[in-house]
Amino acid sequence: MIFNRNFEAFKQLTVSRGVWSVVLSGVLISGSCWLSAADEAPLTGLRGILPAAVPADLTATIAALPENWKAWGTAVSAELAALYETEGVDVAGQRKAIAALRGRLTSVNSHAADPRYKGILPTLVSLSGGLKRRLDTAEAALDTLERGPEARSTKIVAASRHVAQEAQAVNTYLNSIRNGAGWLKYLQVSDVNAAAAANDAEKTTAILASAQSRFKSRDTLADARAREFLAKPEFAAYEESIDGYLAAVTAPTVAANNPDLRKNLAALFAAVEEYESTRASSASAAVRKAFDGVRATAPDAGDGLANAMRNNYFNYNLRVVASEAFLNKFVGQSRDETGPVVDYILGADVRGTQATHTDVSIDLVPSGNTAQFDLTANGSVAASTAGYTSQATIFTNGNHHFTAMKRISFDGDRFWTQPARINVTTNNTTTGADTHMGFLSGFANGIAVRKAEGMRGESEAIAAGRLQERVLPEFNLEVDKEFGPNGKANPEFEKTVTGLRELNLYPDAKSWSTTDTELKVATRLMAATELGGSDANPALVLGRGATILLHESVMNNAADRLDLAGKTFTEEELKAKLEENFSKLLGREVKFKKDEKPAGEGDDKDDSGPKTFVFDKTDPIRVQVSDGTLVLTLRAGFKQEGKEDIPTQIISVPLQFSVNMKNVVIDPGEVAVAAAEPAENAGKQFTRAGVIKKKIGAALPRREIDRVSYLNRDKKRVQIAVTRIRALDGWLSITVE
Repeated sequence: MIFNRNFEAFKQLTVSRGVWSVVLSGVLISGSCWLSAADEAPLTGLRGILPAAVPADLTATIAALPENWKAWGTAVSAELAALYETEGVDVAGQRKAIAALRGRLTSVNSHAADPRYKGILPTLVSLSGGLKRRLDTAEAALDTLERGPEARSTKIVAASRHVAQEAQAVNTYLNSIRNGAGWLKYLQVSDVNAAAAANDAEKTTAILASAQSRFKSRDTLADARAREFLAKPEFAAYEESIDGYLAAVTAPTVAANNPDLRKNLAALFAAVEEYESTRASSASAAVRKAFDGVRATAPDAGDGLANAMRNNYFNYNLRVVASEAFLNKFVGQSRDETGPVVDYILGADVRGTQATHTDVSIDLVPSGNTAQFDLTANGSVAASTAGYTSQATIFTNGNHHFTAMKRISFDGDRFWTQPARINVTTNNTTTGADTHMGFLSGFANGIAVRKAEGMRGESEAIAAGRLQERVLPEFNLEVDKEFGPNGKANPEFEKTVTGLRELNLYPDAKSWSTTDTELKVATRLMAATELGGSDANPALVLGRGATILLHESVMNNAADRLDLAGKTFTEEELKAKLEENFSKLLGREVKFKKDEKPAGEGDDKDDSGPKTFVFDKTDPIRVQVSDGTLVLTLRAGFKQEGKEDIPTQIISVPLQFSVNMKNVVIDPGEVAVAAAEPAENAGKQFTRAGVIKKKIGAALPRREIDRVSYLNRDKKRVQIAVTRIRALDGWLSITVE
């Protein structure tokens, strides 16, 4: 009854107010449509992908700029806010912010290269690196979001061209060797080349899959020589191109700006910021996992973003740049030799002496994918001879010069050489003659001299031939003893490689190259759940001597391979483990010297602190490099004799490096200690922290190490000196001269 009365009342109200009913219904329907549209409108650009706030390290670095940079810093902060605090900023606005920040980045790099701004170099380099990494990845993410299904077609076409290019390279190689025709047929090179040029994806896929199976099944071949042949580096790019095409053609068609892609991009950027802040292994693994998700859901399979990640987070993490002058400190040498001359030239018995001075050096040769150099011997020969015939004795001074060169190449795995070549210039001067004709000798001697001079060209050609015959075989032999197939260099390098492999430190990627003035080496230590280095700021390389660049990622990844996680070691056991690892790495026994009492410590020899480390299961050792400081962080607990054990602590020690006229100085800052888990008793934790600070402070005192050292190379003692150390933007840069 109540329901009926209410319903009747509602009907009367509706009828009497029909107009308002229609209006109200329209408003309600329209409102619900607006709400639905707002809820379902696709997110665009980086909104919901980038963190909601500007990264803290960028904010802190900008705040550290000096007073006269404050206005500039405020403008940069506003542009960063426009990018990160993206509410209400559309894609065009985001791209505008990125472009403006690119301009700021150019300005920062320009000032970092200017010696007048040396005082704020750490701040500028930190800002440059942090800003570049964020801009590269943000812009690549925007580009990825805007790509649609056409990206897949573009990738397939590019992959097809790559296959054709590599097939042609393999064709050229196999045609140059014996039995190459059989391998061409086995690897279906002609079929692959033709299929790559055809516009038939189904047929191309079938042929390339067949060729791929030949490579995938090589380990099952009965003939060991065949297995070894198919593993040659000449086939690596060909196999990779086939794999790339098949991956591209089987990738699903994906829509632009799809929800799964946005979700994975958001996860990637969150993990990257966590890694930037902590360098934790869990953050590294999260970055790799999220990036795999992006690749699976991006229309271009993540290729665009891969370039940004490769440059900034998957890059080489150990680099060496060595000048030609520095390398010649080890290779360069001078030789002086004297000996008799006994020969028969142009009908004369030639007797005399000669003195040879030779300067040996290396001359770097530009090469983009190998290290190449000419080992060069520049020599001068001074000869004094007498040529005896039945008519006269001819006296000659010879001044000859030669340049012998032998090309040596190294690809990161082995050395090889090319035949030596030589250029010779000769100069013979007839200084006199003796015809033994008594009072007629003066006249006759003059005739003999003129006749000898007339034969000068022929005698110099013979001298050049004799010099080439003497120098070239010996030079070839000496160089091949070092760098040839049976030389010393390859076994010595293989010994080093063996040590690296045993310690799981062998790089997963490497690059060797040369310019006409520098040798450049770049390697990467990175596993499937790890990250690598970034682009190194040019300010980290001095430009002379040799600079070694160690990224914090190579130090952290190497530390993980020490196998300390979750293990317990006494001080002596830990020392022995490190000695064993260094011995394997260097190929010789290594024993650490027992530390002497630090200067100024007095006579207090109390060493009652904890002597047993219980390393955490996660990140027992971590390194972070920025703003001129290397921060060493340990996660470990301690066992104490007769006392309660100390649970896992997070111990951080900032280390600063400097170089003075005599020493390299390592100056530790204040040790920070915090419990890994909230302490149940604040007073007890305070006591624990004090014990640990004393222990770590004693283990890591201020050190002064002689900056000059000597290396012995083939009986040659070479002095090298550390001239500069910088710790900036993730890189520890050490320059020696």
